[in-house]
Amino acid sequence: MLNDKETAALVQAARLYYEDGLTQAEVAAQLGVSRPQVSKMLAHAREAGIVHIEIRPPIAGDAELLNLLKQRFGLKGGIVLPEAPRQELLRQCAEFLAGELRYEANIGLGWGYTLGEVAAKMAAASGGLKGTGKIYPLIGKTAIPNRGYRVNELAQLLAGSGREAFWLEADAFPESSDERDAMESTPNFAEAKTLWQSTTAALAELRAYPAVPDEATALRFEDALERQQAVGSFLSYYFNKRGEFISGACDFAIRIPLKDLTQVPKVIAIALTAGEKAMLGALRTGVITHLVVTEAIARKVLQR
Repeated sequence: MLNDKETAALVQAARLYYEDGLTQAEVAAQLGVSRPQVSKMLAHAREAGIVHIEIRPPIAGDAELLNLLKQRFGLKGGIVLPEAPRQELLRQCAEFLAGELRYEANIGLGWGYTLGEVAAKMAAASGGLKGTGKIYPLIGKTAIPNRGYRVNELAQLLAGSGREAFWLEADAFPESSDERDAMESTPNFAEAKTLWQSTTAALAELRAYPAVPDEATALRFEDALERQQAVGSFLSYYFNKRGEFISGACDFAIRIPLKDLTQVPKVIAIALTAGEKAMLGALRTGVITHLVVTEAIARKVLQR
């Protein structure tokens, strides 16, 4: 039976090795013991149940369906997930994104219910996105209470201990051009604009239209979304089934400009709940480069 001191030593060694990624020699140097002693401590930690090692095959998804989507829509990558209960889909999505985003220096975030749930899974699994660099909102803040729409908090959640999170002070939906101009004249917005222009990866959620919560669409577009037959949105940019973006006379939204978004090398869209109409319209915009989607939706899109 291990005493408290012995247990604490095993936990410390295991954290340094498995969580912090130190080599056994580096762990030995920190603990003041030999490298062979560290090896024995890690083995003891496994035997004592302090460390549980789980072997999971990589999530490959349906490669054939993904290739068909890439050929038809010019995608660069993504994953087609097999049908599964929602929590399993979220876990697989989180695992895929953790690998896909790990080496990206400047990551911009959108918002959405599903994106919020995936971010929580990523944070729970590894404490946030691994790697170094910045992570920040691509759209302003909103009063929508769901965690997935508190995009500044999502950035902090995913930043973990290795990345730097940026807090955007501007509201997503100013009520007038004067209010928008005032927000865009601040040093905080100037910094956000610089970040947007240096984004290496953008993560957004595809939403069907209409959807809940509503993103101030009546104020921003009046009846334009209905007249032009909107089918979906991402980053609160609305589009029709032909992939044409819809403008509104009072749309003063603060978010990354489309001209900057189209220059981002990797724009990843989470499309687990949007449906085939929204996904098809989004792919036709030409903005999306990587897609996370279920097998059922992928097949429906390819059949249209």
